[in-house]
Amino acid sequence: MSETEDALSDVLRLVRLRACVYFVRDMEPGWGLDAPACTHGPLHMVLEGSCVLRHDGQDVTLQAGDAALLPHGAPHEMLAHAGVHSEPGMPAMQRMMADGDHTRVNAATKMLCGHFEWDGALDHPLFAELPQVIIVRGMFERDGADLFRTVVELITTEQCGKAPGAKAVADRMGEVLFVSLLRAWMAEHRPHAGVLATMQDARLARALSYIHDHHDKDLDLNRLAREAGMSRTAFAERFHEVMGTPPVAYLTEWRMLSARRLLVQSDVPISRITEQVGYGSDAAFVRAFKRRFGQTPGRLRRGVVAEIPDQVTFG
Repeated sequence: MSETEDALSDVLRLVRLRACVYFVRDMEPGWGLDAPACTHGPLHMVLEGSCVLRHDGQDVTLQAGDAALLPHGAPHEMLAHAGVHSEPGMPAMQRMMADGDHTRVNAATKMLCGHFEWDGALDHPLFAELPQVIIVRGMFERDGADLFRTVVELITTEQCGKAPGAKAVADRMGEVLFVSLLRAWMAEHRPHAGVLATMQDARLARALSYIHDHHDKDLDLNRLAREAGMSRTAFAERFHEVMGTPPVAYLTEWRMLSARRLLVQSDVPISRITEQVGYGSDAAFVRAFKRRFGQTPGRLRRGVVAEIPDQVTFG
């Protein structure tokens, strides 16, 4: 596995990437969905036939093997063709999800639709860099197509089946689908600056992965430069130039996001979290955390606990 994929996996684990598959089905001739802005990221993939994605006044034709991701939940329309009128997407989606009839429709477009989401409070800069619309073409024809087809077939089988846990399996495979599409898009788009550019620079990616894996240690520029195989000065300048922020600033951000995740998702004592994110004293950690999130770690955790409903008892 490359350093790029390691670093990407680190980020996706941190933000708790999740997927939800709505349906895999043949679409009726003349169909059209008007999807409003939302807080998650819609995913549409054409398995057979074709359709049109309309976003911001622009139409994009999608063929079998093409997929569209909208990471920021932008409003859009999905249409059988450019001339049809769309219906409100939410009730139409709900109707299709509730419809258990997957009978073949002549000359239909077969679609896989769902969404992906992550913990928005863990606003890693990677997601801010993603465009409003990501189009990935020809997934059935590129390298690795057999594996990709297997994922799609598993989703289809589970979506159409009645076995216990079928929905959970389809959703987990939806996460694999999202990562596969994102990697395919990244391979074709090489930005010059930002997190994605840093991940795609072999030397910087090694340092980035080292930060992710060893943020609990006493890291400094010398150690990170050695990991990148560069001089201290050259590494500091190159990292800042590509990432847009100094290495130490990114290290601090990763520590803060990791600390927030632990505070929200575990009952690990704050003093232990202080050690796990690389701070030598509780006071220094609390100052850094409050500077980043506007409240102390203790206050954040108390707020999370207050939001948890009382347990329901039976009997």
